[in-house]
Amino acid sequence: MGRKKGRVFPILLSIIFLVIITYFFATVKQPYVVCNKTTTNDLGFTITEEIKTTLDSNSIEKMDITKTIIFPENYITDNTADFTKMRKTLREAYDYLPKKTKKITQETDRLIAHITIDDDETIILNNMDILSDDGIKLEVNANTKAKDVVTLKVNDKYNEGEFMTHMKKNGYTCN
Repeated sequence: MGRKKGRVFPILLSIIFLVIITYFFATVKQPYVVCNKTTTNDLGFTITEEIKTTLDSNSIEKMDITKTIIFPENYITDNTADFTKMRKTLREAYDYLPKKTKKITQETDRLIAHITIDDDETIILNNMDILSDDGIKLEVNANTKAKDVVTLKVNDKYNEGEFMTHMKKNGYTCN
């Protein structure tokens, strides 16, 4: 009887430690960085980009990107054909990504591209301009080597500080 009583305490202690360790690993959060950039061109169009990045083991694990093109008031009712062309161009800009990763939506005054990347895919940021050549036109720079674009890929090696520094150098605000 005395031997059995002596084993209960170590077993109970082991179970408590196991629960504490399991709780610790379940509640540890991966670094999560949110960066934003907003530009407005001479025509009054505003392009905003928000990128939510999850980092794990000092590399990008997942990216959630929202690009929004906001039309100035004078283009909302007058140029529905331009709106439609720009939506098509925006959709085509992300044709290289799997269908499940992207969603293009249209509201009264804006186009929104929502992209979620968690596989080995590349995304180009800061790569869109709106021009007024024979109507309004969305121009997309698909050159991943261009110096004025930001190219990110799942599994790129960054810790939280390096990622924020990289994005800030390219005109983004991060927190």
